[in-house]
Amino acid sequence: MSDRDEKIVRLQAALNEATSAEIAAPVKPKRAPRKKPAPPTGNVIYVNGDGVAAGQIAGGDIHNHQYTQPPRSPRVTVTPGDGVISNEQKIALTALRDEWITLHNSIKKQPLGFGAAWSRINKAAGVTSYHLIQADRYDAAVAYVRKQIAILRGKASAPAKDKQWRSARIGAIKARCNNQLGDPEAYKAYIRKNFSAESLADLATDELQRTYAYIMAKKPGQ
Repeated sequence: MSDRDEKIVRLQAALNEATSAEIAAPVKPKRAPRKKPAPPTGNVIYVNGDGVAAGQIAGGDIHNHQYTQPPRSPRVTVTPGDGVISNEQKIALTALRDEWITLHNSIKKQPLGFGAAWSRINKAAGVTSYHLIQADRYDAAVAYVRKQIAILRGKASAPAKDKQWRSARIGAIKARCNNQLGDPEAYKAYIRKNFSAESLADLATDELQRTYAYIMAKKPGQ
């Protein structure tokens, strides 16, 4: 083998050795480039001031929002004029209204509220507020409420549901005998003849109701 051939063989061997070493050496994975953190989108911070203005910080930006408060409704003040009912009449009418509401709600399924009751009373008196009820319309307002109470106590279920039913019926009978008929004992002849009783307290529920109907229909002098 010539010197030239021997050099070629050595070079070839060195090349093969270098190639084998390169293949056998472990290859380090390349590190991925570091990403910049994305701006926050999920977290939102609200900065509240006096309830009118608010600042919103999201993703590095500041968004200001202005909230306009709705204007308040003007307060309505009722100024009664001359000739309206007195404070004493207002108190009496209010007590009568309360009696009506209590009775209604003990008998009827659909309740009656204070506002609805006043609305009906005011309508009967021809006004929009009980402060404006004229003195000459007071009796009309009272009569309206008493009529509603009488209608309720005339229902078949009233004696069982209204705790004041008996006392109210007896009171109404005696009041009419005294005030309209002019005879405090105008009912006695009726209960003696029909129920053999001397006192209204001795009457059964149906007997008391019949006596009430008789006295309410009775006219003076009959």
